[in-house]
Amino acid sequence: MLRFVTALLAVVLVTAGCTSDESGQAADLPGAAGLLDTAAQTAAEITSTHFVVDVNGEVPGMAVENIDGDLTTEGNGVAAKGIAVITAFGSAAEANFVLADDVLYLDTGGGTYREIPAAQASMVYDFSAVLDPERGIAKLIGNLAEATTVAEEDVNGTATYKITGTATKDDIAGLVPGASSDVDVTLWVSKDEGNQPVKAEAVFPGGGGEGGTVTVTLSQVNEPVTVEPPQ
Repeated sequence: MLRFVTALLAVVLVTAGCTSDESGQAADLPGAAGLLDTAAQTAAEITSTHFVVDVNGEVPGMAVENIDGDLTTEGNGVAAKGIAVITAFGSAAEANFVLADDVLYLDTGGGTYREIPAAQASMVYDFSAVLDPERGIAKLIGNLAEATTVAEEDVNGTATYKITGTATKDDIAGLVPGASSDVDVTLWVSKDEGNQPVKAEAVFPGGGGEGGTVTVTLSQVNEPVTVEPPQ
């Protein structure tokens, strides 16, 4: 009988060590609210970054499948450079891009850049929104609702906390202008002091059961970025 009671007590203690609170927050992980507050402040102070945007499936208002580039808000306005896979009329094309002095230049092959009118540039992607505290990642993080820390994960060599929550269509509109409904968001923030945002993924529902995801990954944060208009 004593062995049975001892074994039962051990099971109870192990189970208690794995409990979650009423919000689904694992007891051994830091609360999402504190992580998000710190991460939002850190995100608002980012002035340059390497960023990757991946779009999978049908996402309203997104004219790109992938962007891999560098972005800076230092100096005059927003500047960016990199490679994008742009979708139009049912087909996709890879293009080198440069955003400098409020002008977007695209090279879809051959090494010749052409200037895209300002009215059309944001249709490719609104680079100015990514690091804008009022429209971009910082706003998304700061307003994430029903947030819960669900795990510890490694993202490209960075130790992170994984947080799930919900964003309104207004809070994500800067990153995905065509958003027409609230979306489920998964966010990864570094475990280091400052809880720097490392990755964010938003899931968009589709009308006919189809939907899509947008994933934004940041690295090389606040490292120098130089962007010059193409010659």
